[in-house]
Amino acid sequence: MPQKPPLTKLLTFAAVALSVSVSAADARPSTKSYTCSGVKNLIAQRGAIVMNHKSSSLYQRFVANRSFCSRTEITKRFSVPTKSGKCGLKICFERDFLFDR
Repeated sequence: MPQKPPLTKLLTFAAVALSVSVSAADARPSTKSYTCSGVKNLIAQRGAIVMNHKSSSLYQRFVANRSFCSRTEITKRFSVPTKSGKCGLKICFERDFLFDR
């Protein structure tokens, strides 16, 4: 069997890499596929989850509570679209120590 030229191997590798990255984005659930209570239940079950919101290229990590944030972060409300309308979820947010006094 003849050996593939290097360009063909490179194009094959690029196609596989692209399909893997697209699959990873597709695997991320969308807040628009759930009701507000459904999203909140999912976050409560997992503690933290990365979900798409508004479009497939916009995503955010949502948390059940501050214990899923780093030590320098606090939780902040973040509004997302769901099947049942806007829904307020929690995200981790870097604390501004300059203004915390």
